[in-house]
Amino acid sequence: MSRWIVGGLRSGIRTTRFPAAGVIAEEQAGSAVEMRWGQLTAAQALSVAASCPTEAITASGTEEDGTLHFDAGACVMCGKCTRQLPEAFVPVLDPRVAVRSRSQLQMALAWESGRPPTPVDLIREAALVQRRAHRLFRHSLHIRHVDAGSCNGCESELQMLSAPYLDLHRLGLFFTPTPRHADALLVTGVVTANMEGPLLETYRAMPEPKVVIAAGACAVSGGIFANGPTARGPLDRLLPVATYVPGCPPTPQALLHGLLLAIGQASERYGQDLGDDDDAT
Repeated sequence: MSRWIVGGLRSGIRTTRFPAAGVIAEEQAGSAVEMRWGQLTAAQALSVAASCPTEAITASGTEEDGTLHFDAGACVMCGKCTRQLPEAFVPVLDPRVAVRSRSQLQMALAWESGRPPTPVDLIREAALVQRRAHRLFRHSLHIRHVDAGSCNGCESELQMLSAPYLDLHRLGLFFTPTPRHADALLVTGVVTANMEGPLLETYRAMPEPKVVIAAGACAVSGGIFANGPTARGPLDRLLPVATYVPGCPPTPQALLHGLLLAIGQASERYGQDLGDDDDAT
């Protein structure tokens, strides 16, 4: 024990300054995948969709006329698309990938008469609770976490938030064991049939106002279990989700960004810009 104390005194403060300061190189890990539509041909779009295991990338039609849909919320970061077409599908190293609207994780392309693929403008909707979340809980937030049927990958990342390096308490964020003391409900997993009831009971027990955060591909879209016989999710089928954190699993920094975004203490950085596909991430 004494050696650990001496080592800590010698090394000094090791808590990250994120999000006040940028993410240092050793913290960077793939948090999501970005599709750069200007680098895709129709043939490539059809080919890469066939290799996606979760249908995060889907395509239909022929090289003459067709469509492609990319859903970063369903991506489990398997790396097939980034290896097959590295110029068109690029890992996002910035952990600030949480968004307030599900549609901001989605992008569609269309092509006809042999012309190159071009983006289709998707309708973006925001629920009242999402708009209201900007002005809530600006000084502190108490979080109730519910594992609604995950593989424990997201839970492993969540545990890191309480470690000295990330130290979420410095930002006024605290986990609470009771929903009656909670301001936010953070949900991981696909929401299985057995967990649907306990999840809804937890939500109803929370006082108003409250926000809901979907963490990980399973909660956001169902992931590889989407439309399975025991899955009741994705989460926004059951509850009004204020913030979506993609990833399989999300990195600790991405989870931290999602929590801060839900309470209006962070801004959105991730999204598909239809006007410029050459921005570096």
